[in-house]
Amino acid sequence: MTLDPLLAFQRQVLDGLLDEDALCVVARGLGLNRILAELARVCATPRALVFLLNASDQDEDDLQHYFMQMRSGETTDEASTVHIIKNETNATLRARVYRQGGLISVTSRILIVDLLNDVVPSELITGVIVHNASRVTAESIEAFVLRVIRQQNKQAFVKALSDAPETFTQGFAPMDKTLKVLGLRHVQLWPRFHVAVQNDLSRVETPVVELRQPQTRAMIDLQQAVLDCLSAMISELCSTTKLLDAETFNVESSLFRYFDSMVKRRLNPYWHRLSGRARGMVSDLTLLRRVAELITTYDSVSLLEYLDTLLLSAKSAPGALPGPAASWMGTDSANILYSVARARTFVRANEPLPESTQATLRTLGLPDNIVPVLEVPPKLEVLANILDEIGVLNHAAVAKGADSGPVLIMASSARECRMIRSYLSSLHDYVELDIPQQYINDKHSGRHPKMMVNLLRGFFKWKAQATGIRGNSSQSQRPGSTATGSQNQQRQGAITGSQNQMRHAPSAKRRRVRGASVAAGVRGPRAQADVLEQESSDLANTIAANDSTDADSADDADEYLDSDDWTPNAFDEHFGLLPNAETIIVHSYASERNVLTALQPTHIIMFAPDAAFIRQVEMYRAHSDRLQQVYFLVYDNSLEEQRYLSAMRREREAFERLIGDKATLVVPLDERGTMASPGSRLLQTVANRTLRSARNTDAMEPATVIVDVREFRAPLASLLHAAGFRVVPRTLDVGDYVLHDGLVVERKSLPDLIGSLRSGRLFNQAAAMTRHYTSAALLVEFEVNASFSLQTINGLTDTISPSAISSQLSMLTLTFPRLRILWSSSPYETVSIFAELKQGQGEPDAERAVGVGQDDGAVERDSLYNAASVALLQAVPGVTLKNYQILARQFRSMREVCEASRSDLEMVLDAGPAKQVYEFLHQAS
Repeated sequence: MTLDPLLAFQRQVLDGLLDEDALCVVARGLGLNRILAELARVCATPRALVFLLNASDQDEDDLQHYFMQMRSGETTDEASTVHIIKNETNATLRARVYRQGGLISVTSRILIVDLLNDVVPSELITGVIVHNASRVTAESIEAFVLRVIRQQNKQAFVKALSDAPETFTQGFAPMDKTLKVLGLRHVQLWPRFHVAVQNDLSRVETPVVELRQPQTRAMIDLQQAVLDCLSAMISELCSTTKLLDAETFNVESSLFRYFDSMVKRRLNPYWHRLSGRARGMVSDLTLLRRVAELITTYDSVSLLEYLDTLLLSAKSAPGALPGPAASWMGTDSANILYSVARARTFVRANEPLPESTQATLRTLGLPDNIVPVLEVPPKLEVLANILDEIGVLNHAAVAKGADSGPVLIMASSARECRMIRSYLSSLHDYVELDIPQQYINDKHSGRHPKMMVNLLRGFFKWKAQATGIRGNSSQSQRPGSTATGSQNQQRQGAITGSQNQMRHAPSAKRRRVRGASVAAGVRGPRAQADVLEQESSDLANTIAANDSTDADSADDADEYLDSDDWTPNAFDEHFGLLPNAETIIVHSYASERNVLTALQPTHIIMFAPDAAFIRQVEMYRAHSDRLQQVYFLVYDNSLEEQRYLSAMRREREAFERLIGDKATLVVPLDERGTMASPGSRLLQTVANRTLRSARNTDAMEPATVIVDVREFRAPLASLLHAAGFRVVPRTLDVGDYVLHDGLVVERKSLPDLIGSLRSGRLFNQAAAMTRHYTSAALLVEFEVNASFSLQTINGLTDTISPSAISSQLSMLTLTFPRLRILWSSSPYETVSIFAELKQGQGEPDAERAVGVGQDDGAVERDSLYNAASVALLQAVPGVTLKNYQILARQFRSMREVCEASRSDLEMVLDAGPAKQVYEFLHQAS
């Protein structure tokens, strides 16, 4: 496969990056990865040493594939390649790669450790390419790397790239802060409406057929129910917290991914004051946004299974009150959501069905007292019609000898791809049921696709096993199921969208729910869960009685694809080379990059809207005339459409704001002529003033702090370096930070503190620190802008509980009296604390710090000794950190030590320490 040449605007972008150090922000879909590859090709030479930061595994794979393609050209340097350094690459090999030069993709944590340890030849560094520059902040490791490189080599260039313009418009002066962190003065903006981009992409018109598919009545009702739930929850959250602006935090913004970060950033300083109900509502907004997306992307059976899983996860144990996670389920809108979702899947038969129908249902593995409805997503039916039309056109083109390539279907996710493949593979495979006349109408019929029947069978089998699900056990689901518990939904991220352009929602209905409480409604999740549990028991008995279902029907319940008719002899029938005119390929937008160049399709069907892919199609059309038709499918008046339109609007507004900010951009320079960060200058001023007052000298060497290499994931090491400390990375067995030879600090973030207390690891770490160092400290560090509170106000009690954090910390301090606990509101505050602790103290010995805990195997034998007895033994005069283990191995208890004679002690210890121990234990009171 040959690479397409760069378009004119892409060459301008590349030339601009080569001419000056700048932050380049490109609209999504305009080929940023190709620009990165061309920039990497220029830098991939042994005569230069260039580092690539923030590159994902997919980015590295794309670069390697690009170099392999370029290596086949006549003008390509055979030595040009990208070297990838991972955690498994040892220090010797890394040093060799650094010396060889070229383009090196390395993780920021590895690079900063090698820079501080002088493994990287800083004088040979040519520059740094920062990919995904929107992720770089003042506390990130990338900022640490760039600061060190600029200090060691002021001639090194910095090129930064990003395709997320919205990120640079959130907060106060975000672009200014990013430029200061990167050390750059110039910004290059390339939106879709740029004149050069417009000229290149509009030169050849792309043939597009837009198909606006109406939603079913059930989908409209589901969508409106979710919007009502979101509106009620946001309204109550704004009224109860008094911290959120109703104009900014509205239903439209709640459908976007950034809404979670907006809410948490606003509420974090006051998080400890919020009630459990308010916290639960913040988490539930993510679930509702996920449900709003699944209405248009899931089939009816999978959506019902997802909703039932949420219902079971919100159900509390018998005798307990429902938690905050069940608040939105108590509304009338939630009841409408569940009832409509179930009605579009199946209905219960009011009267016994005919014997023949019951027998057919039992044969299919379904209960014999239900009437399947199985509403098929309308887009699938439209897709089948489009493929029939394309097939006719392709056969006509082949008859005329014209070229006709494959058909490419693009979906929003891998799961949607599986649904499309399953539907197309069983397109003409239906199940006929003899349904009584009273159940047959325009929505109910006795003819259902085999795929939907298989999904319904799998749903009932899962539901029969869901009787015992309680609370947090929502993750216990059938293997292969796509429904997950509430915690998994929060990790799946958020889906964006808007409500303002919803034309089907009557204004009166929106006014009715404005200001409503999510506690409204008398039917709560507890009653619904009881009904679901009873239904599950009944269905379990029904399915258990129908064990005569064939094994194949039971095995394929977890998959979209039906394999009942598959046999080993069918390989030749189902596999082989197909002509391009008969090839249909289904891909997701995130599955593979450069899919258009690789497949060269003549027809493209966009099953879901995506702005970035539309621009990729425009670039593909500008390079090749093979493209004949593009079909754009979208649900009319849906949240899917509004998310797409709102995303386009947000990107345009972001670029317009960035253009305005660029016109008024003021970049301060320090005395060296480079960018200066106000935060770095402030930290350095505070630290230098404290240390200078302690040492009473103006000309002093930078204070040294030995940092464990595992701590470079946290921002503290970077901030210490920015404040003027000399950071020495080492692998420490005891502690995280060594300030001087007598003081070690173990840093814990709040989640790490809780986990270490529960596992008991913190007690072993405290024992090792107090054993080997004169002074030991536990640093509890909170995040920036987070609430400086260990527990909520309501969580403070006057009783001692083994599971309470405060009680565990109390036991820790009682067990280790020499251990001190330091509380820090942020890493910035920790820098000031370290500066005060360094007053009047010498510098630590790096070799000694590394050897602590290794020479005598103390760390490995911590569990062999009683911590309280060891602490008492170390308090005896004459017992040191070196000889206490000799006594511990010779004597089994403190009583034996006290009863030992002076000669016995001299046989174990030297004469001097033995005399001190004996006289202390036997001196008269």
